[in-house]
Amino acid sequence: MNNLGSLQQPAGLEQHQMPRQQPFQQSTGPAALAANDRPIISQNNIEDDSDSESKPEKRSGRRKIKIEFIEDKSRRHITFSKRKAGIMKKAYELSTLTGTQVLLLVVSETGLVYTFTTPKLQPLVTKPEGKNLIQACLNAPDPVAEGGPSSSVTPVGSLKPHDTK
Repeated sequence: MNNLGSLQQPAGLEQHQMPRQQPFQQSTGPAALAANDRPIISQNNIEDDSDSESKPEKRSGRRKIKIEFIEDKSRRHITFSKRKAGIMKKAYELSTLTGTQVLLLVVSETGLVYTFTTPKLQPLVTKPEGKNLIQACLNAPDPVAEGGPSSSVTPVGSLKPHDTK
């Protein structure tokens, strides 16, 4: 058996499987520095060295990105897939939480059409008239828009249910 200080290694274990640990020390004063040449760090001693520019920061989690066209086709495809899934989830949550009717069309750069619809709006994407309308919009020339894509709230009287009394 190998002798590790005052600790003995159990039979059958190799030395590299039995890590040596420093005993826990209660003292945080100068004596603690002399014992193992390292200060004992508690949560109170940890400070944010945000002004230290010697090390590049490694961040994990969310980062702010510039909203501009992604030139790399692979990155663009990955971003499209992730953001499409996110907006579909948001559409579902909006309709579920608020009881609203939602129609979401997402068209990829390859021309594939992805939809999310609530039951009342489903015929707009399943019936031939709705499909033809969507196809006509996609085939139309791009309108000259100032400032890019936009959304607006426009009351459309013909879409409101009418009483048939």
